[in-house]
Formats: sequence, structure tokens, C-alpha cells
Amino acid sequence: MRLTVIGCSGSHPGPDSACSSYLVEHQGFRLLLDLGNGALGELQKHVDPRDLDALFLTHLHGDHWLDLVPLAHVRRHHPDGRVPWPLPVFAPSADRDRISGAFGRADLDDVFDFRRPADTAVGPFTVRVVRTSHPVETYAVRVESAGRALVYTADTGWFPELVRFAGSADVLLAEAGFVDGAANPSGVHLTATQAGELAKEANAGRLVVTHVAPWHDAAAQVRTAAAAFGGPTELARRGVAFDV
Repeated sequence: MRLTVIGCSGSHPGPDSACSSYLVEHQGFRLLLDLGNGALGELQKHVDPRDLDALFLTHLHGDHWLDLVPLAHVRRHHPDGRVPWPLPVFAPSADRDRISGAFGRADLDDVFDFRRPADTAVGPFTVRVVRTSHPVETYAVRVESAGRALVYTADTGWFPELVRFAGSADVLLAEAGFVDGAANPSGVHLTATQAGELAKEANAGRLVVTHVAPWHDAAAQVRTAAAAFGGPTELARRGVAFDV
């Protein structure tokens, strides 16, 4: 598997990156995890958006899905006339009216085939999900293929089951939206220390820290996470790829 960071900025786009979006490729299959605001531009450097095979939206906060709107435009109106089949989009259903509202129409069946998040086979991948600790319906995602595993925490506060879910991941893509020592509310985001502790307790092979807000010191977040993990730790950066 190959993981390419399309966007990694937390909560809003920053000067160096769009919001959350991660391309996972194996055997020619292209699975996209999230498509936050600003991510479609970077995505086009790596793949024609019409050639995506599946899209998983972990939740419906705008920094994880809003570029679904321009993606629909690309798939509907490209001048070469090639109209692809509706793209499978795994998305929480509780707030799905937000998606239709953003388009000003209810009918999106020509471009998207909406499905509930669930443990399933998607192309060459086995995908597993677990509900996270976040203010809206949100799912962490485990993608496995050929004996390798990528785990993406999505947005979440700490909850014990996440350790089991991330167990022995070759790459753990973990958010660190909160800074240690701040007055952080529970059930929203991980701190950098918690991201590192998660990697350590889960016996992950490599930790990739993501979803750092532009106003935070990303390098400091990585150092803190690395100290808690004690293993290979890197910062997610726009356009950077990792072999899983």
C-alpha cells in the first residue's frame, strides 16, 4: 500500500496545506480517506479525480468533506465528456442532509453512491471501522491488504478501544489537534502525547502525526508525540508519500 498526504491541516486550511485528505493506493485501486476543504486542488497533482475508486468520509465536519462539492462538478461537467459511474462514498448518515444542502439539491445519484460506513471489502482492501469519541458521528478506519495495515484515527478524543483497533498497525496516521497542557475539552481531539501513547500501546510500526491546526507548532507536536511513542515518528506534510 502507498499512502499519500493530500491535505493534513486541522480545522481549517493553512498556508502549507489543505484540510484532511489521504490517498491510499494498491494494485491500481485508489481509495481516498476524507476530502476536506481545499484538498481537491492538491489531489489533481496525483490523480484525475474521476479515476477515484472509492471515498470514505470519516465524518461530516467541513474540514473532512467540503471538497465533495467541487468533486461533483468535476465528475459531472468535465469537457471531454467522459462521465464515470457514481463514486462509492462511505459517509455517516446522521448528518447527511448537510451534503445535499451544500449542493442546493437532494439528488446526487448521478455522481455519488452513498453507503454507510461498515466493515467491508473495497477493491483489494479490507476496511474496518470503529466509532470514535467526537461530537458528531465519526469513524476511525483500518485499511488492510497483503498483510499490511494502515490505521487512520480520524478526529477523536481518547477512548480505550482505539488501542485495540490500532493494534500492530504498520502505519498509524493519528491526529494531534490539541496541545498538551491546554484546557482541552474531552471527547474532541487527541493531544500529541496521547497520539504517541496510542502508537506505543498499539505497538505501531510508524507514527504519522496529522491534523495539527495552523496556529500550533507542528514541529513541537511531532517532538512531543515522538517522546511518548519512542518509535519512528513523522509529520504529515502535503504531497508526502509513505509506503505502508
